[in-house]
Amino acid sequence: MQAVKRAVAPVAAVLHAARRPATYSGHFKEAASTMVTAGMWPLGFGDRGLLELGDPARSSPIDTPVLLVHGYGANKSNWLFIRRYLNHAGFGRVHALNYNPLTADIPELAERCATRADELRDHFGAEQVHIIGHSLGGIIARYAVQVLGLRGVGVCITVASPHAGVRLARYGSPIARLSPLASGMQLRPDSAVMSLLHSSARELPTRFVAYYSNLDLIVPARNAMIAEPELDATNILVKDHGHLSIMLSRRLAESVVDQLAAAEGIAGYGAPVRALATAIRPAVAADAGRRSSAACR
Repeated sequence: MQAVKRAVAPVAAVLHAARRPATYSGHFKEAASTMVTAGMWPLGFGDRGLLELGDPARSSPIDTPVLLVHGYGANKSNWLFIRRYLNHAGFGRVHALNYNPLTADIPELAERCATRADELRDHFGAEQVHIIGHSLGGIIARYAVQVLGLRGVGVCITVASPHAGVRLARYGSPIARLSPLASGMQLRPDSAVMSLLHSSARELPTRFVAYYSNLDLIVPARNAMIAEPELDATNILVKDHGHLSIMLSRRLAESVVDQLAAAEGIAGYGAPVRALATAIRPAVAADAGRRSSAACR
């Protein structure tokens, strides 16, 4: 009976979504975003490390640097839109990490992410760093903070990241199978990496924010949420966007800026869901953070 329900669920979801006009425009945006993403890809090729940052003494309205981690098969060009919003909000110390998911597994990529985050903080003499990851990049960032114990991370934001795994990863791909370290296979729901992320969840000083969409065909909404109550994550819906079009969403970009600016205590942006340095939260706030998810409309 359970097998039948699992088989019918995707069909039922598609039929339900087909009744909403926004579904069609959402998928059109996803198709258009795929072409835009492919066109921008050459602009993000290569990674010169911290040499791209220039003079560390260069002034920035906000001291805290931001590290961006792209998704599977992408590169730092995916961040051009969101990066512009961050810069306009005063985050002038933004750096994107490039990596090849076919030559390393998730733990190794998380090590690189952690090293780059530490280098970024040292480069600017900052007390903390914020990390934003899309898709696989969000899993890499979370693994670095939660499993490797990366310290000094104020906010860890994930966008359309498969925190509960993704079924397509069970089959891998012809290209991925050529590499024994290919990270894509580790996104299977029952993989050792996914199991470790679930079992090692605990209260951390880093605040987690996960963005998900109702039209993501790669990472379904429920899989893109951080469900472990120990992490007290804030899950935010970016409605009617696909896996790639969400990266070109104005609503997402504005919400990311809101989250980071609130964490920095900037006037006009309210306050974060919980203080970054708070070790023990009031019971009511903790319960609210676990049970509720916000909508980015």
